[in-house]
Amino acid sequence: MITQDNFKSLLLSLGFKENEDVLSKHFSHTEGILKVDFNKKELIYPEDYGLIINERQTCNFYQNENFVVFECVHRLLGKGYKPEHIELEPKWKVGHGASGGRADILVKYQQGKPILIVECKTAGKEFEKA
Repeated sequence: MITQDNFKSLLLSLGFKENEDVLSKHFSHTEGILKVDFNKKELIYPEDYGLIINERQTCNFYQNENFVVFECVHRLLGKGYKPEHIELEPKWKVGHGASGGRADILVKYQQGKPILIVECKTAGKEFEKA
């Protein structure tokens, strides 16, 4: 399971570069850079390049699932998706009067149409329960 204790070593193994308390990785197909500020305990996504974050609680170290979401976004960017194709914590309504839902990651095609919804879980009990 990814935790705050092993997150830095995971990022280094994924090719992130360390500059003091900030680890970052640039992807050649986009200007977007993923960053992690270990001093501020922040997960920094390339919002300046179109990645949308609807709920800021996914951008901190307080839930282990946030590390899983970050690593999943890393993999999506590595597969060639651009930041503008990715939305975190999207919300939608389902049917008449239904409360709707929220997912961890929505991946959109170039025209903005949804193509993939990702629900992230940490290993262990949370994954088994899901």
